[in-house]
Amino acid sequence: MPRRQALAARAVHAALYVLILAIPLSGWLFNSAANFPLSWFGLVHVPSLTGGADPALKAFARAAHETLFWILVAVLAAHVGAALKHHYVDRDAVLARMLPWRTRRRPVPSGDSAR
Repeated sequence: MPRRQALAARAVHAALYVLILAIPLSGWLFNSAANFPLSWFGLVHVPSLTGGADPALKAFARAAHETLFWILVAVLAAHVGAALKHHYVDRDAVLARMLPWRTRRRPVPSGDSAR
């Protein structure tokens, strides 16, 4: 894979990790600033990040949450597009390496007989 593509792949993976942390945190901040009680699947009460309702912080957190969501959509689209490009245009094994249900075929070493 060319160096530029490898750097882009690393950047996309880093962005995905940052986003999967930042989106829930911004949602938690939004709920806290709205003074809305939050629980994790109804099992655990999640404490508020703020002392109470804060309209300015609520607006900021909501905008951040929505913006981060759309960035995630764009990054995922780029990720899927790149994987499909590797599969259909470059015809390399990048997509096969990404899919968990695909088995990786390993060539039989020369000199060994298949039994």
